[in-house]
Amino acid sequence: MNDLVAKFNALSIGDKVIVIAGLALFIFGFLPWYHFSLGAGFISVSADANGWQSPNSIWSILAILLGLAMAGVIVVRELAKPGTLPANISGFTWPKIELGAAALAAVVTLIKLVSPPTGWSLGFGAYLGVIAVAALVVGAYLGFQQERAATPPAQTPPTPQ
Repeated sequence: MNDLVAKFNALSIGDKVIVIAGLALFIFGFLPWYHFSLGAGFISVSADANGWQSPNSIWSILAILLGLAMAGVIVVRELAKPGTLPANISGFTWPKIELGAAALAAVVTLIKLVSPPTGWSLGFGAYLGVIAVAALVVGAYLGFQQERAATPPAQTPPTPQ
């Protein structure tokens, strides 16, 4: 257990944020993202739908899976033997891939939020999901910034005059 804590503490702040936010988004996916209520006199009907259920479940499921994948890659990168995962994929480094995945998670979450079906309102799980997705974006951006700071600027050849 102490070994896992030590490995977690060795992660960069961006990676820590991504792992925590990815797991939190998974948990928040089981909370109510939508609420429906209809009442007339003595009779009232209400229903909740979590992030895994309709309406428009594809968008929240995609965001949740992206968050889990981002957290999973960081965990595998840290726990696996060095060289198990490549340093980049088709020229894209992991921080760039994570930033793209976080941006995609933000877009699909926004689609989920702006397209509620008629009569449904947002539940508190949706708001917590937005916070977790925002944390994914922040964590990915911090990792990207750290990578940029560690990479020396490319030398451009002088232009002939």
